[in-house]
Amino acid sequence: MQAGSPGPAINRPQSGVALAIVVWFIAGMSLLVAGIVSHARVDTRMAQLHVARAKVSGAGDGATNLLMAELVAGKLSRAVLQGVQAGSYRVGDIDVAVTLVSTSGLIDLNRAPAGMLAALFAVAGGLDETEAQRLAGNVVDWRRLASKQRGIKYGSSKFTEIEDLLRVEGVNRTLFDALRGYIVADSASSGAMNWSQAPQQLLAVLEKLDSRQHGALLQRKESLASPAADESEAGVRGGGTYRVDALVKYGGRAWLRRRWVAGESAGESLLPWLILRTEPPRVVDG
Repeated sequence: MQAGSPGPAINRPQSGVALAIVVWFIAGMSLLVAGIVSHARVDTRMAQLHVARAKVSGAGDGATNLLMAELVAGKLSRAVLQGVQAGSYRVGDIDVAVTLVSTSGLIDLNRAPAGMLAALFAVAGGLDETEAQRLAGNVVDWRRLASKQRGIKYGSSKFTEIEDLLRVEGVNRTLFDALRGYIVADSASSGAMNWSQAPQQLLAVLEKLDSRQHGALLQRKESLASPAADESEAGVRGGGTYRVDALVKYGGRAWLRRRWVAGESAGESLLPWLILRTEPPRVVDG
């Protein structure tokens, strides 16, 4: 090469392509790493959720069994038996408040008349009078149609689970969630409605139906909740069907573990009560 002659020519287009490939490769790797990290975070959250649900289920079921044992032994106060006051338990390091509700104090989807259903939809569901009455009519029509299609005799079960209410025209998930704490169906039902066993929140429905009866029951429940209430009438409470709500405080949240229990054992059960139905735990606060 002669002195002063220019150096080898640089292929600028090829260098640009190579640089672009490197940049795209780095960007692709960054996205891949970000995706892996995000996926790992999702897996971690899912694992934490599964652990939380398992612990809540265990604590809730344990507290439910403790309450049922006290029920059978006749050690529950009248306030707890009437659903006015919760029983408090500590299972491991988890605090659980358990409320006992007789299913005879809940509105039976298979037996409630249209007027009672309309009052329920208006009070608990927040519907206006016209819509509440229309929806109550839909429930009655659905029961009649279900009986006809299945060949069921009048008075037998048409709603086998409370979730069957979602099959009725006009009932959506939001409305169902607003009503689920007030209703019962099929095997969990105790028969005719007994307002004296109704939970405090359900008395607003009674007030709409019969204000005089509502006032009398409200005074009675308030007396049960007072410190001066006579504890001597608890006694052994054999039989009956109950909804047991275990409110579990875990992970900065309040979880509800709900079970439906018959007060008498059957079949191969080793316990003096029978679990009829168990709902998955769900977050109610937090």
